[in-house]
Amino acid sequence: MKETFYLKRKKKKGFGSKLLFIIAILALAYIVYHYTPFFVKNPIHINVAYPQEYFSSDKNLDISIKDSKYPLKEVNVYVYTMNTKISIYDKIFENKNTYNFPLKFKLNQRLPGGPAKFVIEVEDYSHNNFSLGFKKKIEKQVTVYNHYPKVILLNDAANILEGGSAAVLFYANDKIGLKNIYLQVKYANNKIAKFRCFNADKFTNHPHTYIAFFTYPFCEQKNWDTSIVAQNNAGNQIFVHVPVYYESFKNKKTDVQVDTRFIETKVYRLLKEANISFNEQDPAQAFDLVINKLEKQNNEQIAQIANSVHTDQILFKGPFLQLPGSAVMAYFGDYRTFYYDNRPLTHEYHLGVDFASIKHAKVPAANSGVVVYTGNIGVYGKCILIDHGLGIFSLYGHLEDFLVQKGDFVQKGQIIAHTDTTGLAVGDHLHFGMLIDGYYVNPIEWLDGSWINNNIERKIADARKRANMLKYYISQ
Repeated sequence: MKETFYLKRKKKKGFGSKLLFIIAILALAYIVYHYTPFFVKNPIHINVAYPQEYFSSDKNLDISIKDSKYPLKEVNVYVYTMNTKISIYDKIFENKNTYNFPLKFKLNQRLPGGPAKFVIEVEDYSHNNFSLGFKKKIEKQVTVYNHYPKVILLNDAANILEGGSAAVLFYANDKIGLKNIYLQVKYANNKIAKFRCFNADKFTNHPHTYIAFFTYPFCEQKNWDTSIVAQNNAGNQIFVHVPVYYESFKNKKTDVQVDTRFIETKVYRLLKEANISFNEQDPAQAFDLVINKLEKQNNEQIAQIANSVHTDQILFKGPFLQLPGSAVMAYFGDYRTFYYDNRPLTHEYHLGVDFASIKHAKVPAANSGVVVYTGNIGVYGKCILIDHGLGIFSLYGHLEDFLVQKGDFVQKGQIIAHTDTTGLAVGDHLHFGMLIDGYYVNPIEWLDGSWINNNIERKIADARKRANMLKYYISQ
């Protein structure tokens, strides 16, 4: 009996030892998993949007910090430059609920130019890493560059009529390169119209020269402001004012009567083709949708087509052609008020010139260029868009057919289509439009050889002469 009792006690003691061993193993595993960095991946992520290769003291630092598991504890940002450590940001988080921290701020001191190393250190409240928490450190080599691009105008002040066209040539460069350059027109309610700048080396015989065409959009407040905007690869941006003498456009006001038959045969069909819902029991509402929704969408589509093409050369020569033997039925800028059942419906600016001659008249290309679009565009019906270079386009609307296709180079005067009543046309005619970077401009100017000579050809000739003097203002 004693022997049996002894054996039972020994067996019980062995079970307890195993249990303690298992508990010890589990505790050790817990400690290793939660307090060492061997199994849990560092959850700290740092994304640096700025600085890039070049850094400017005048630009914001843009850093995003995220911890997917633990609260953030501390962030330090500093820079080594000229063998000196400069602390530029540090923060300790008392609130232990912070997991994401977007960091965007401007330096309160100007860093010296030259090579520098940005360092970003982040620590969280984790018990991992032997109770020290997770830490992450990234370093970024940059070149501090605090200079601005140099911009020199090569033209005198431009002259422009509201809704008209103008050109400016200029020099722009920076030794670390330009990231962005464009011409902007600021007008009513701080709206901004942007126009592309095209390489003008072939016109001026000097590198780093540009040409930009622009317009002054119609607006009630006559407070346009024109600037060349140049940004270098460090993000430093300069605005150079372009002096412009402008004259307000005297719009012709016309009243247009719209009847039920026109709305039912034209407007309803256009809205259905565009998948725009409307009430057929409310003709006035349907017409308003065509003018203020569909036409707006059509103009945005045309602008998108124009802005997708970049041609650094002039494809046109001399004045543009009017539809042969035609009379002008409506001018650019006409302020139209539409009436239905003797009630005013809506109003708009007419953004082209309507030419009419005979039915199905032959339509010539107004000038040489490349066909960039043939197809149906809402209120314009069947239309053709031709690229004439430097952001300049001509538009032909309400056509019957297409005698050219996208990609064709057409010569000035080449027959490209016939007139018709497609789109929102009342009668057989050609809607002729001119655009600069998708903004409609007055086509009448482009039909005038004297205007072309004074506002484009002479501008280029004057810029070529002044470009020869650039060596006295810039370092080669």
